[in-house]
Amino acid sequence: TAGQPILNAIKSEELSDTLCIVVRYFGGIKLGAGGLIRAYGSAARAVLRSAPTVVHIPTVRLRLVINTQYSGSVYALAARFNGVTSGETYNDRGELEVVITCEEEKGNSLREEIVDATRGSVVFL
Repeated sequence: TAGQPILNAIKSEELSDTLCIVVRYFGGIKLGAGGLIRAYGSAARAVLRSAPTVVHIPTVRLRLVINTQYSGSVYALAARFNGVTSGETYNDRGELEVVITCEEEKGNSLREEIVDATRGSVVFL
């Protein structure tokens, strides 16, 4: 009597990857099955509406080495794909090592664009 009403409450709030626990202190025979279903569903809906919602967007990290002549192009591509750059260092050959973090669904496209922009000279670590 608890599972389906709680699942329906989660679905009605358009949530996924959600944990909702409802503890019953009173009910059973006195409430009956219909009463329990309503109690579980309304309790779940109330807590789901009042709880903070966190949206998690999967990300991917691209660690790469490029010749400095391509740094402007790579930074422009990172910005275009809403990527965040970090860990910029220069190695002993004067090449730029950088990490770009972007949304996972944009990762392959960004990778391909970097390969094109650097004429295939990029090295992904």
